[in-house]
Amino acid sequence: MKISGPFLDKAKKSAGQPNCWYLRYSTPKLKQDGTIVIEGNGKPALRRHRPYFPSKAKAEADKPRLEEQHNATGSSQFLFDRNAVLDYEQALKITGGVPLVDVAKFWRLHHPEKTLANCRELSVRYIEVVRSRSASALKKTSNGEPVYDRHVSDLKYRIGAFVNTPYGLRYPLSITKAEILKYIWDVEGEPRTKRNHRNALSAFFGWMEEEGLVSKNPAGGIELRQLPKEVPKEIEFLSVGQVTRYLRAAERYAPEIVAHEAVQLFSGVRSDDEMANFLAEYVVEAERSIVIPAAIAKTGKREVINGLEENFWEWWKVYGPSKGGLRPPNYEPRWKRVRVLSGVKDCQQADQLARLPIKTLLALPEAKASLQAWPRNARRRTFCTYHVAKYQSADKTALILRHRGGVSTLHDSYRGLGVTQEMGDAYFKIIPSPVNKAIRPEFEPKGIVRIQEERKRRQKGKSRRHAAKTALN
Repeated sequence: MKISGPFLDKAKKSAGQPNCWYLRYSTPKLKQDGTIVIEGNGKPALRRHRPYFPSKAKAEADKPRLEEQHNATGSSQFLFDRNAVLDYEQALKITGGVPLVDVAKFWRLHHPEKTLANCRELSVRYIEVVRSRSASALKKTSNGEPVYDRHVSDLKYRIGAFVNTPYGLRYPLSITKAEILKYIWDVEGEPRTKRNHRNALSAFFGWMEEEGLVSKNPAGGIELRQLPKEVPKEIEFLSVGQVTRYLRAAERYAPEIVAHEAVQLFSGVRSDDEMANFLAEYVVEAERSIVIPAAIAKTGKREVINGLEENFWEWWKVYGPSKGGLRPPNYEPRWKRVRVLSGVKDCQQADQLARLPIKTLLALPEAKASLQAWPRNARRRTFCTYHVAKYQSADKTALILRHRGGVSTLHDSYRGLGVTQEMGDAYFKIIPSPVNKAIRPEFEPKGIVRIQEERKRRQKGKSRRHAAKTALN
């Protein structure tokens, strides 16, 4: 209700009447049952009011009373409808005192008038956008397959974890900063893991903001001080003895992965970004260098590694293929098997375990403990640690590792402590010791494989009998 005035009624003042100041406002006309009179156009019929006062000050002072009276009684059509009054009272009880306007806004937020995509549907679009923008978007392996992109993979995993919760079925506008912060705190893992999830969600909702899907990025305002405090950990790496046992185990039980491992342990090539698609052709023996093409390089630029150690070339001479990829099929289980077997110090026991099917071996409690003890990014960090120790030069090692941030990245993330120059020399004197015949897993054929094996044996038996008859004739 709008109250205008005070106004002076000059005619009443001239006539000498005491109340010549008035206010002006309108209220809906009411029927006898208390409901509003509605006109043909659907709007309420209005009744004009003009109360008079002896002075301008008193007229002005009465405005709050009139407004309070109006607010208490109301002027809406629904306040005077019996059914509407009942609905209002029931709704007020359900909301527990929350203003119904806020309830209505919340309902509209979760039930938009037009069809919108939820977070899970939008995550698929976002990952495709990120993949198309990444440096590896147009890169292909020698087999014509898309190049593995760790950034896209990590982003897909972290956002996928978020949208696989009930949040995934909600509309982006309905998700608040407080809810995202609670989700991040509930993520299992170290403080760094939680920070990585925060960064992924901030990028996800930031893209939505760019697309006009949300007015503000709810994850963008979450600061590091609001997350668990990160305590820097000492960089872990493999000892000279561990590396020796590991490579001996690879030679004895899985020689097909030795070249793949030697490239990382003695030249520092990145394991996830570059080794997945690393070809033998990248090792240029004539120039004593490794050339990382832009197609697989993390930086998206062609890079060259020079100054490789002599023991690297000894390993490559024995195990390096002439062409093709270094990573064999089913690499992950093969790699895990070698890691487990390298931790068994009794050679006879290790040989017995090596004959087990890989799944059986990896299911053993000691195998799980051995895999958990393997340091993160162990091979590149191990190379870095011993190379710095041997040459007492972080700059030389950073150049081989191709760190854009110089030695600061090396010290912060790769170089372990407590290694002497003598230990560095010993590390780069580890040389190959090939075996005549590798010990492979043994397993009993089952299902279709068993049927095929039996069929092969019968065919061989028939061939031998036929050859014997032919010889007698």
